[in-house]
Amino acid sequence: MNIEVKNINRNEVLKYLNYRGSEIPPEIDALIDASLEEVSEKSTAKYTYSVFELEGTALKGTNFTLPGEDIKVLLKDCKSVILMGATLGLSIDRLIHMTEFRDLSKSIVLDSCASAAIEAVCNEINKDLIVEYRKKGFYLTDRFSPGYGDMPLSFQRDFSKILNLSKNIGVNLSSTDLMIPRKSVTAIIGIADKPQKKRSAGCENCRMFKDCIYRKAGEHCGN
Repeated sequence: MNIEVKNINRNEVLKYLNYRGSEIPPEIDALIDASLEEVSEKSTAKYTYSVFELEGTALKGTNFTLPGEDIKVLLKDCKSVILMGATLGLSIDRLIHMTEFRDLSKSIVLDSCASAAIEAVCNEINKDLIVEYRKKGFYLTDRFSPGYGDMPLSFQRDFSKILNLSKNIGVNLSSTDLMIPRKSVTAIIGIADKPQKKRSAGCENCRMFKDCIYRKAGEHCGN
């Protein structure tokens, strides 16, 4: 399915550019604005997902089990789970690569904007799923991806087969289990019949990000 790239969190871009505790030069500010617009316009974002019943952490009807202890904790209240994949498409990889030869600084900003953009895409999908499942009386857990905690990145191989990522959204894996296009995400979301605890949203989602005295001192407020 195609999806529009929108609502990119600018603070996420600043995080990827390591502007957590320092002032942002005006020229970088302007470059971020231009790059965000370019990434939004040139992305060919797609996503796919499937829902599976759980038997422990095994996906019912398949030969696959979600590995690791951390996923057991996340899904302890869940009887079913959503597996999703999303990508900005190869056009963004090409844009970043071509820009490297002309303007390295801009390519770095574009890369950071694209990382924030795929996160925004996942957030939009997540919001729609939350609304859909609340209408049915269910609650969703946070997203959890291969490579998080003790779930090995190598699980991407199984994940790719389960969702047929190559056919459905054009995502393939490198020999080291990294996704191609690079700006792609896979995630697991549990479905529960009671509210689930959420992790901290982080500094990047705070309206005080640019002016926060804690962040400028290399600290955080604990929210």
